Amino acid sequence: MIDIVALRTLVALDSLGSVTTAAESLGYTPAAVSHQLQKLSRLLGTPVTERIGRGIALTPIGRELSRRGAGLLADLESLETDLRARSGVPRGRITVGGFSTGIRGLLVPALPRLRDSAPELTVSNTEEEPDELLEMVTAGRIDAALVFDWNGSSLRLPSTVNSELIAVDRADIIMSQDHHLADRAELGRRDLVDEVFVSAPHNGVCHRWLKALFVDLDAEPRIDYLAYEYDTQIEFVRAMGALALVPRLGRPHLPEDVMHVPLDDPSIARTIHLVWRQSMSASPAIGLLLREMKTIAEADVPPRRSSSS
Repeated sequence: MIDIVALRTLVALDSLGSVTTAAESLGYTPAAVSHQLQKLSRLLGTPVTERIGRGIALTPIGRELSRRGAGLLADLESLETDLRARSGVPRGRITVGGFSTGIRGLLVPALPRLRDSAPELTVSNTEEEPDELLEMVTAGRIDAALVFDWNGSSLRLPSTVNSELIAVDRADIIMSQDHHLADRAELGRRDLVDEVFVSAPHNGVCHRWLKALFVDLDAEPRIDYLAYEYDTQIEFVRAMGALALVPRLGRPHLPEDVMHVPLDDPSIARTIHLVWRQSMSASPAIGLLLREMKTIAEADVPPRRSSSS
């Protein structure tokens, strides 16, 4: 009979493309992954992988086993979830992915509440960009993830994944208090043309979001500085007089010489969703996580226009 651990290893290799990456996702060593693949090959009497140059690829038999095996693993996960759901008690371990401000603003505040209401549940986390998180959920590497989208423009969910809206998170323009726009009660997008920005690196979701704001203005934002973390972006704001487009959820504390000015268009916001595999829809743990995050999001009060918010 095919070993479940070996089958899961093959499916991970097929999804991720390399032994090293598959090992990292499963918490194994590369040698352990190779051992599981060899076990499958011995059982079937034919190789499930083959050497291609310096890498490894699945044979036709391996691809067929991975395709059908992925469905079997999803059915097993659904069966386990359904049986756990009968007790109605969240227990076991789930891994939740998220982007930095989503983790700070939603997941971290939810953890003490989850610990108190479900002591038999353990929650671990990982941090990545939304595109990568969605792939990790789909591949079964994590159980659920917080992802975000802006104006419905980039989030494309596979048919095997469910999602639910957690929050609509508006963004403000962060600037130094001596910036020439600092006396404005609010800003329009045309006010930002030709201004210097700091943003996430190229091809990041937030970078694409900022550029999308200028598309119908026949303009490009002038992005002179790049930084992943909002804390670092704020330092560029202080040192170089740059502007930053920063969402409200999980926003770092602003120094006294830095302020935020709201945008005049409330649709300039990101929608934050929790996504999970359909096979885990009956999971009490997923249901509880969803409820707690929604409660936290609903209780969050948008910051006032001040340097100390």
